[in-house]
Amino acid sequence: MAYLEVRHVMSYANAALIFTPKKLCAFSTIPTTWKYTYSNTNNMVANFAYDIFTSSTSSTSATPEYEIMIWLGAYGGAGPISSTGSAIASTYIDGIIWNLYEGPNSQMTVFSFVASNAPVTSWSGDINNFIKYLTGNQGLPSSQYLITVEAGTEPFTNPTGVTSKLSVTEYSIAVN
Repeated sequence: MAYLEVRHVMSYANAALIFTPKKLCAFSTIPTTWKYTYSNTNNMVANFAYDIFTSSTSSTSATPEYEIMIWLGAYGGAGPISSTGSAIASTYIDGIIWNLYEGPNSQMTVFSFVASNAPVTSWSGDINNFIKYLTGNQGLPSSQYLITVEAGTEPFTNPTGVTSKLSVTEYSIAVN
């Protein structure tokens, strides 16, 4: 029951893109499409999100300084890391209004965009639009290197006897 009370992430089933790290300002587009279904979500606490990490060095083994999450799904009251518990901004990106949260996770600053109409189970967009928003409006340094791009689900808790099934029917991403 400790997971339920403190909302620790129990696992992270994900797909990670392998690419050569570059400075954020060097990317033109990061197009992506994601379609999924989650069955039996009653009593499940989980998200469905992109997880992006940046660092001041180009090493993929560097300790990340910033984490950018893009939450398409928030189930069972799952919520992002936040210093205040409230969104610091709202913005319209790629057809959706996103509520932006900010907070610390160890030595990292975490920015989490949560779809205002979550769950969004089918979405196509450009992750670089989120990065441009953060560099232009929230102080994310454009000199940071993009070192990791992942997409997956983080269950926070799943009561005994509840089995949820995730099915991804389409997923693509590229860094350009």
